Amino acid sequence: MRKIFLLLVLLGLSFGIFAQNTNGTTPIPIVNELQAHKAGEGTVTIRQSESITQIHNIRYLHNAKSPGMEGYRIRIFFELGQFARKNSEDIMQAFMEKYPGVPVYQNYQNPYWKVSVGDYRSREEAIKFYNQIIKDYPKAFIIPEHINFPPLN
Repeated sequence: MRKIFLLLVLLGLSFGIFAQNTNGTTPIPIVNELQAHKAGEGTVTIRQSESITQIHNIRYLHNAKSPGMEGYRIRIFFELGQFARKNSEDIMQAFMEKYPGVPVYQNYQNPYWKVSVGDYRSREEAIKFYNQIIKDYPKAFIIPEHINFPPLN
């Protein structure tokens, strides 16, 4: 019974996959892109079940809605009160001057103002930078968070 239910849910999702659109253009599935013939290049042929392609497309659309990945940031400020917003802006400005190029994020989650820095894919990456800034920000701590994709070099 459970398998039948799961199959029905996947079938229902597969019918609606092409109706969803994230930015006004139809996404090109990776399989179609790989199999497209381009002058002067070889030919790729992929043979797989249509259901696998549909599941991949569902995942593609899901990822397009919330770009990024799970990772870590370092929280350098966490405060509430009358002057918390101003203090968070001052902390952000001082951090950006001292560590240019490191992304800084200000967030208000009632009643707290928060400032987090960095986009680290692993806890080890976050710990390296944490060790560099701990003397300037002794109350800093590492948090798991949804981060932006790192830049491609």
